[in-house]
Amino acid sequence: MAEVKLVAKAMGPNVTLNDLFVSCVTAAVARQLAEHRQKSIAPDDNEPTKSAPSSSNKLLTNINVVIPAHLAGGILPPGREVGNLIGAFVARVPGEMTDNASASDRLSQVHSSLLKWRRSPAPFVSYYIARTASSWLPSKWATRLMLSGNANAAVVVSNNRGLTKKVHINGRPVESMVGFIPLPPGLPVGVVIQSYDSVVSLSVNAEKWAVPDADKFLGWILDEYKLLCKEASIKQRQKEITNKS
Repeated sequence: MAEVKLVAKAMGPNVTLNDLFVSCVTAAVARQLAEHRQKSIAPDDNEPTKSAPSSSNKLLTNINVVIPAHLAGGILPPGREVGNLIGAFVARVPGEMTDNASASDRLSQVHSSLLKWRRSPAPFVSYYIARTASSWLPSKWATRLMLSGNANAAVVVSNNRGLTKKVHINGRPVESMVGFIPLPPGLPVGVVIQSYDSVVSLSVNAEKWAVPDADKFLGWILDEYKLLCKEASIKQRQKEITNKS
């Protein structure tokens, strides 16, 4: 967690942990799209001919991503339980970018897009619509409403603020926790960013046609994170040189 915070701070004064990992996830989605496109052009004889549904070989320069948001900002007032105060917003972020685009270029665009919608009333509006739909509408109608609300998004990314210290059960420490997100209607990929005992972990829950190999997908996320670490290190050195001069 300490390393992630340093990287985010180096990339910009207002860049958050969520911005950083959403950027990494979108980079992984872009690589997954490229792989699907390549297989549609030259399918592997050892795999089924049907893969991800696709009607075009054009690059998807933008994708939509769903970001759940706790209406209390993740900080619970005294006496209030966790409950289900979860809204969400949809943001348009970079998808497949040109080869000369850097990881920080992607992060900058992701940060701008998320900041705009994070400050909007969208999370509150979505919460009350979902609450009303689940309470009063037939399940079939509620599902259709959820599908339209996802705005044809490619992925949902949830950031769960975890505990900074280990918890214990019957005196035994819980060494690690892994969170996952049940896929909402129409969303093929879900990624959870979670911290526990000051360690960040990631998990992927996805439809098989969208992400055939979750380990590879997670590896792509980490590849992009490593690129951001490298660029953050360069920025930090440049800043130190400037301060000395």
